[in-house]
Amino acid sequence: MSEQTAAHHHHRRPYELRHRHRRGTAPGTLISRAEAHAPHMTLMSYDGHNLADRREASLEDIDAAVEQWPMNWIDVSGLADADLIAALGKRFGIHPLALEDVINVHQRPKVEDYDANLFVITRMPSYGAHHLELEQLSLFMGEGFVITFQERPGDCFEPVRERIRKSPGNRGRLLRSDYLSYALLDAVVDSYFPILEAFSNRLDELEDRAIARPSEKLVGEMHAVKRQLQAMRRAVWPQRELFRVMTRDVQAVSGDTRLFLRDCEDHAVQILDVVETYRERATSALDLYVTAINHRMNEVMKVLTIIATVFMPLTVITGIYGMNFDTAASPYNMPELGWRYGYPFVLGVITAVGVGLLVLFRRRGWLGGRWRS
Repeated sequence: MSEQTAAHHHHRRPYELRHRHRRGTAPGTLISRAEAHAPHMTLMSYDGHNLADRREASLEDIDAAVEQWPMNWIDVSGLADADLIAALGKRFGIHPLALEDVINVHQRPKVEDYDANLFVITRMPSYGAHHLELEQLSLFMGEGFVITFQERPGDCFEPVRERIRKSPGNRGRLLRSDYLSYALLDAVVDSYFPILEAFSNRLDELEDRAIARPSEKLVGEMHAVKRQLQAMRRAVWPQRELFRVMTRDVQAVSGDTRLFLRDCEDHAVQILDVVETYRERATSALDLYVTAINHRMNEVMKVLTIIATVFMPLTVITGIYGMNFDTAASPYNMPELGWRYGYPFVLGVITAVGVGLLVLFRRRGWLGGRWRS
């Protein structure tokens, strides 16, 4: 595989459609992608005072925890094991079509209200080495449980885990699955803001380079930023509608949790506004690059024009004195050719004309200084 092809496979476009079943496949069929990560399952079970935090959990641990604890958060990182996902779906009454959406990670953010649970899909961002990844996060909420499915290890949920660990006796709303789901979705939304700050710094850098060191490489980097911002917009735009549905049309979400979800909706709208602003900045940076290139070209053309203008009269003078007419044939045939000081005289005229033109250009502002008409 060539270096360019390898780079393409490593840096997929964050909004690229990655997987589809073959035509004719039965609905609800679970087929893991070949490039999916191996699953890693954790379990946090707790009540108002106690906590069981399992960093490596099995299906048997989950069965026992559901019987013992009033609240259980099951987190699965990696979607390579379709049998595991199917087993979890069977234990918690999850619809096969929802499980199919979990495995096929090209879904648009959405919320679906099933009888036994609530199903939410959103996009969780990550940013590194100037590359944006938008990972699908699937969340199921039911009585006494929340299940999250991630494409790969690594997430933005550590603050939520710390709240659960460090607040025994004061977990309050976190004992409810709707509020825990809100806390996780809020963490996802908040994770966009540091990435937006990184984009702001990136755009500042590109704008400075567009002025100081414009190059063809810069154009590709600017277009990459625009594509990533477009992908972020496509991920956040439906999230706004997702929160709107959860705050108005979902009965499983309690009234006080809906107030917090409205705050998430406000944050999603704010992210969209910032993304639109940054897209305009990226377009302006491209315009700035074109302006800088045109300015540099104008400067080059101006210098070349001045050089040509200076040498035009000098070429005329040297052309006249290069004709070599015979002075013996006529006293009017280049009498300076027989003059003792003819050569120094012509050199002096050439120098005077050249210096005089440079002084004139300088006074006109064509060689620095303020332009004068």
